[in-house]
Amino acid sequence: MIQSMYNGVSGLRAHKTQMDVISNNIANINTIGFKSSRVSFREMLSQTIRGATAPTPNGMGGTNPMQIGLGSGIGSIDVSLTQGSLLPTGKSTDVAIEGSGFLVLGDGQGKYYTRDGSFQLDADGNLVSATTGMKVLGWMANPTTGEINVDEPITAASVIKLPVGQLAIARQTANISLGGNLNAKLAIGENATASLQVYDSLGNTHTVCVTFTKSAADDTGSTWTWEATSDDAAAGSIVGSGSLVFNNEGKCISGDTGALNLTLADPGGAAGTVSLTLDMKQVTQLAAESSDETSQGGSQAEKSTVMPIYQDGLPLGVLESFTVGKDGTISGMFDNGMIQRLGRLALAQFSNPSGLSRIGGNLLAETGNSGLPQIGQPATGSLGSLTSGFLESSNVDLPTEFANMIVAQRGFQANSRIITTSDEILQELVQLKR
Repeated sequence: MIQSMYNGVSGLRAHKTQMDVISNNIANINTIGFKSSRVSFREMLSQTIRGATAPTPNGMGGTNPMQIGLGSGIGSIDVSLTQGSLLPTGKSTDVAIEGSGFLVLGDGQGKYYTRDGSFQLDADGNLVSATTGMKVLGWMANPTTGEINVDEPITAASVIKLPVGQLAIARQTANISLGGNLNAKLAIGENATASLQVYDSLGNTHTVCVTFTKSAADDTGSTWTWEATSDDAAAGSIVGSGSLVFNNEGKCISGDTGALNLTLADPGGAAGTVSLTLDMKQVTQLAAESSDETSQGGSQAEKSTVMPIYQDGLPLGVLESFTVGKDGTISGMFDNGMIQRLGRLALAQFSNPSGLSRIGGNLLAETGNSGLPQIGQPATGSLGSLTSGFLESSNVDLPTEFANMIVAQRGFQANSRIITTSDEILQELVQLKR
């Protein structure tokens, strides 16, 4: 009877632990990125009363072992890593992982891992966890080119810094495209002009004037020469020149790409030469005059409409906001319209993610059985992708937890009956002698 009481006690302890796990799951039903756990029972040691015997040839048959179990215990507490649903937040610093990866955080000394993507900026512009204040780790982009070197190892110092309202940047013009029409009615020797705005490396504006002069024409087409000048160029320097050849349908068939090299007379600290490509593929040469326009007067050159339709230079701009892409790329939006990559978040995966240790605050730490972290870019391999403006909800299934709670309750009650019944039998045994 004593052993049956101990068996009942072991069952009570096991079901009490199961209730602890279930209650923790339910308590975290609204915890961001929480993964539920389940309890598996195992039998404890067995007392062997009689061992097994093998059958003998032409003799007795074999017998099975005779054993009495010594109660139950907890075999394992496993973590369910199923994906939680995504909850919209509308906050650009919130990210949710769609896949098996973990976001990487650091405290300046070590690395930690989480599925909780509720981030915010601190006073220094660092992207940090809103829950713990730990800094989010990843790769920063080159501030000039926007290139990201993802081959650099991620350490506790690989922080993401986004100085909104503080980072200023400008972009030198490298490409300009012209569009519009050169009036085919112009006589040989007449010209038309187009004014271009060019930015140097500091964002200063410089005006370049491109003069198109009609140099030849016959029944096969026309030829125009062009020359670019600027008041900001060094004395006597020509910014660029070339020629355009149009067929008899007014389409440019030669010379539609040129080079401009603006050597500044007074750079003022900027790069001395602004070199750019002039694209004139969309310029046409068609007749632009009508009878009404002739009667109203005006030069034929005024009927030409050549003008810049695109240029990639930008003046000074300050970082206003940023977004996070599926691949973890952080793109900054500047108030001058510029969009440039600022960095990229890192994700980690483990060969055995269930082996990670929970240390509170939605944080996980690697253990000897989790394997080493394999850190890489989001949206590569099986790491998963990121969705900005969303958070991953808990994967706790409430109906399942309530059903498990009923089973645990009944198991606890049944084991308590073992103890009371054993006590009653012992009481009867004691009362045999009155």
